[in-house]
Amino acid sequence: MMFRPDVCQLESAWLRNRATTHLPVDDAVRAVYEYALRLCRVTRLRIGHRTVETAPILGELRGQILDAVWQLATDRHDLEASDAYSHPGSLAASAVWAQRDILDFYPQMSGLLHEAVGRFKTAGIDPHEIEADLREKKLVLALGGGGGTGFVHLSLFQWLEECDIQPALITGTSIGALLGYLRALQDHYDAALTTLKLPGIWRITRCLSPCLDTGTHGLMGLCQIDLTQVFETISHAFGWTALPGFHELRIPFACVASGIVQAPGLPELVEPKGNGFISSLLLLTKLGWQKGIRHASNIAGLLTSRDAVRPVVFGNDELTRRMTATDAISFSMLVPGVLNYEIPKNHYKSRETLDLIFKRDGLYRLADGGLASNVPVRAAHGAICNGRIGTENVYILGVDVFAPQPTDGLFYPLQKIANANVHVDARQADVVVRPDYLLSPMNLAPTLGQLRSLNTKFRKDFAPEMKILQYALAPLWPLVC
Repeated sequence: MMFRPDVCQLESAWLRNRATTHLPVDDAVRAVYEYALRLCRVTRLRIGHRTVETAPILGELRGQILDAVWQLATDRHDLEASDAYSHPGSLAASAVWAQRDILDFYPQMSGLLHEAVGRFKTAGIDPHEIEADLREKKLVLALGGGGGTGFVHLSLFQWLEECDIQPALITGTSIGALLGYLRALQDHYDAALTTLKLPGIWRITRCLSPCLDTGTHGLMGLCQIDLTQVFETISHAFGWTALPGFHELRIPFACVASGIVQAPGLPELVEPKGNGFISSLLLLTKLGWQKGIRHASNIAGLLTSRDAVRPVVFGNDELTRRMTATDAISFSMLVPGVLNYEIPKNHYKSRETLDLIFKRDGLYRLADGGLASNVPVRAAHGAICNGRIGTENVYILGVDVFAPQPTDGLFYPLQKIANANVHVDARQADVVVRPDYLLSPMNLAPTLGQLRSLNTKFRKDFAPEMKILQYALAPLWPLVC
């Protein structure tokens, strides 16, 4: 059988091409092709309170549909063809389908779809139930980490709100986890209130204190960070009386930290005693942070070279869903060797949960999620497959704000580590976008003017992807079979 990408990448390539072509096909034709692709992509249909496995019903017909669509394509570009260290742009498979070929093959594709639906009818599933699950895609966001570069996520939230698009699921790493949490607190995104409640540099500085001992759950850092008061202030602004658990948030949410596995001799290498430049780093000066980033790069390189990290996902399972979300977010933000976090004494559920995870997975400490999954598409995909949002008919948009940049020599070692796992995650996304204009990773308290400028430039940069996104989320014509 000829090579073709997996069904996720094939459908993504189709959507990208059809959204940008100058010769759109009739809605009825589009519906036949896209219902067929969606039926092949989902592994389970959610029919009322039932879950129906699609593969046994479709059988060999699934391969026939996918091969037919791929054979019609020209100028095919698989995701692996992307430059491994490209920066701005998009990570997505692409191909071209000529309008004439689509129309010529339409009768055959209609026949394949009719046969597929007929098999589901034989299994006792009404076509209207299939249509209810497949007609409209839901948006899933996977928000990447990268310090101050992540504030571009706020621009995305605002534009989606203006287009009346609400995410069905959000996953985040590091700053992506923090800002994703802000979005998950709200039914509808309030850009003005969110911006006003962002902590300034003085509030961030007050959250830091010396860290002179090893941690209990977080990897030892040169500073200890406690954002509890910041989280409480933000949560209160959106009507919460206490810090919510994952299960309480308005939008389903999950975040990723990196679990460091237990290994002989590892503690002595990653948590050395008596670090001589702790005080200089606490000043938050340029010189101090340069030392801190180099120190973080050394620790990160050591851990990843020894294959000592694995993603730890919070919020996707029953064990972690009832812990305080802000504790998980804090662990997701721990720059290795620089920042440490310890759970507050009164957060009993979080501490109990982590103790169970550490014992179950053989972990030594937690660190920044960017070491294992900087754009957490795999976490999003796992939540979807586990029925978290009630459908597998989704469009997964990843936002990578920490791709290698030629001007960021200081951050390049960390960016290279993150970039490697982003390419792994990208294969399960419809697209991973890499914005061109970003704030500095060190800009953790941007001014209102900087955020406005960022928003303006992001809209220009993201406009082609927004067109594709809106096309992908537009409802199809009713399923006629």
